[in-house]
Amino acid sequence: MHAPMSRFLADQRGGGTILGLLWFMLLVGITGMAVDVTDGFRNRTMLQATADSAALAGAIDLPDQAAAVATAVAYATENMGTEINGSVLDPADVLVGLWDGATQSLDTTSAFPDAVMVTVHRSAENANALPVNFLRIMGLQSWNVTAQAVAQRFIPGCLRDGLVAREFVDMSSNNGFVREICIHGEQGVNIQSNNYFETGVNVTMPDVDGMLELPASGMTSNIGLPKALRENHLDPRMVNHIDEIMLDMIGRTSSVMPNYTHAELPVFEVDEKFDLSTALPGRIYHVLCKPNKAARIPNNSVVENVVIIAECEVHIGAGATVIGSVIASRSGGNGNIDKANIVIAANVQLGLPDNCAEGGGVQLFSNATIHTAASTSIDGVQMVAKGDIKLGARDMGVNGISAQSGGTITLTSNNMFGLCSGGAPDLFTVDYYRLVL
Repeated sequence: MHAPMSRFLADQRGGGTILGLLWFMLLVGITGMAVDVTDGFRNRTMLQATADSAALAGAIDLPDQAAAVATAVAYATENMGTEINGSVLDPADVLVGLWDGATQSLDTTSAFPDAVMVTVHRSAENANALPVNFLRIMGLQSWNVTAQAVAQRFIPGCLRDGLVAREFVDMSSNNGFVREICIHGEQGVNIQSNNYFETGVNVTMPDVDGMLELPASGMTSNIGLPKALRENHLDPRMVNHIDEIMLDMIGRTSSVMPNYTHAELPVFEVDEKFDLSTALPGRIYHVLCKPNKAARIPNNSVVENVVIIAECEVHIGAGATVIGSVIASRSGGNGNIDKANIVIAANVQLGLPDNCAEGGGVQLFSNATIHTAASTSIDGVQMVAKGDIKLGARDMGVNGISAQSGGTITLTSNNMFGLCSGGAPDLFTVDYYRLVL
């Protein structure tokens, strides 16, 4: 072999270059995984937050489907601007329909939509794929990143048949709770002995260990309570809308005006001397009484399908019957919410005993406290008070009640709750929203 060829074959200079290139490629790959993958997860998180907010914003506009789609797209664009991200949400990727929690599916053919599904993209198909940096050297040019969310408009079951207090629910002895009725105290629930909780009943508060008060006998004297306890936050938001509802009714601008009222009739202004037992069905009565006076529904009288909004206390006399009506008191709106301004005497019938069929329900709105005496019959009644709600003892059951209190709900003895199928009818409601996917 010639000497030059021998020297060439024996020369090892530059031999590390190949190994160096291999290490370089490995280093770039590791760096790419660290930088580009992290950036991909960061954008995935941003897309999920955008999907969540867009779906919730769209759900607020339901049942107007066009508005829901437009709002969702606008929120997505606001959250992730097009200059950097392109268009992450097209109108075609916003679906509106009825959400089925059991199957986790959306029925887009429903005439009663309650949910908005949003799918946001940074993808090649959407012409805005997420570019990579270091991984380009390995042949990867971009990531396809997608996120999805479904927001649902709903009314918590507690607000259909239940007792919800912004402060406490204070429960005396010998009460029974059946079906799926709910008891919620945002600051806690105080329970005395010998109460019964059927399977399906929920007793909720944010912190069971710290907010549940029991008698010395503890759980043993309250059958079914351990299975009923849950931790949950729930604000009685209707309390915030009492003034709005009353003023809208006086001005006849409420979107929830009862269907039994006659739109062609004016609001009838009367004073506290007016005999409310003569109130005619379909009319709205605005009682312009002095704060130290009271509007009265006389003993043993019948009031049906009327709206009564008083600037003073409202007293419902013993043995009276109130059916399919709204009774409201604006007294106490200056901060004196501890005073009972809707006072219901003994043996009053509120609502129709018709197993909570539509129509016949009664709505009570108070700027202070609602107080029912013993033996009041409650059949499909909504009570909303800025202050407390006090329910007197009764030997009969409570057939459908939706009570929301800005203070405490007090239950005395010998009540049976949850007897009505489906909860109180004819509710004035405020929508709640949640992410279900």
